[in-house]
Amino acid sequence: MSDASTARIRALPYWQGEIHCEPLSGGITNQNFVVQDGATRCVARVCEESRFLGIDRRNERLCQVAAHRADVAPEILYSEDGILISSFIHGRTFSQADVCDPDILRRLAGVLRRLHDSRDQLTGELLFFCPFQAVRTYTATARALRAELPADIDDLMDDARKLSSQTGRYRPTLCHNDLLAANIMDDGGQIRIVDWEYAGIGNPVFDLASVAANNGLTDKQQTALVVAYAGRADPVMMRELQILKTVSLLREALWAVIQTVKSPINFDYADYAARNCEAYKESRSRLVETNITGGK
Repeated sequence: MSDASTARIRALPYWQGEIHCEPLSGGITNQNFVVQDGATRCVARVCEESRFLGIDRRNERLCQVAAHRADVAPEILYSEDGILISSFIHGRTFSQADVCDPDILRRLAGVLRRLHDSRDQLTGELLFFCPFQAVRTYTATARALRAELPADIDDLMDDARKLSSQTGRYRPTLCHNDLLAANIMDDGGQIRIVDWEYAGIGNPVFDLASVAANNGLTDKQQTALVVAYAGRADPVMMRELQILKTVSLLREALWAVIQTVKSPINFDYADYAARNCEAYKESRSRLVETNITGGK
């Protein structure tokens, strides 16, 4: 598949001359390549439509364009069906430990605030994203694909419904919705966010919850993130974050369940699903212990 993808990238009409193309490791959804075109470096992604994961490539492009205008994402240089070429970020990709660093948490909160505050400049037909709808849809998709769902999936879906009833109102805005450490980079001066395939108009607190869920933030680190984002430890936002963190972990587990039967990438999706399902249960127990919701 890599040879076919490389050949497709080489054949694009975008290039000005002979190119050098090398695989970029780390992706668990798409194939990524670093491409050198003369003095210019860029990132090429082979990213076919993935409706079973809720990915709409037209929406992805629009969201990344909007995020670039907000100075949060790399610029899109070229795109066509199944291919996305973005400017190369000269910097490092974060690890989970990096994201948990107090200074980086503070900087990341500022970047997310800038993204969310760009709502009044947004244009285009951007899709809506709701994590509760996502877990319901992933469950239905996994069943249709005959993927192996958790034995207690019906209880998990009932619990997600209860959690949904505990969330409050919010002002919708552009959100990334998939803040794994691997999607966060530092160019030496500013944090940039990549991979906008799950982006859409939604709840800005879900982005904070995604940071917490995907990077193993402690209660203290979550509080620091909220303080850096909102200016204070807003108790309403803290409550919302913990609920959305819990459903984020469930969503990640169900995403991986689908990937066990659909992805051609060599990655242990079953283990990833199990680990996120366990993390969901721990986070859900935390909600009960702290009486953040009405219990299970």
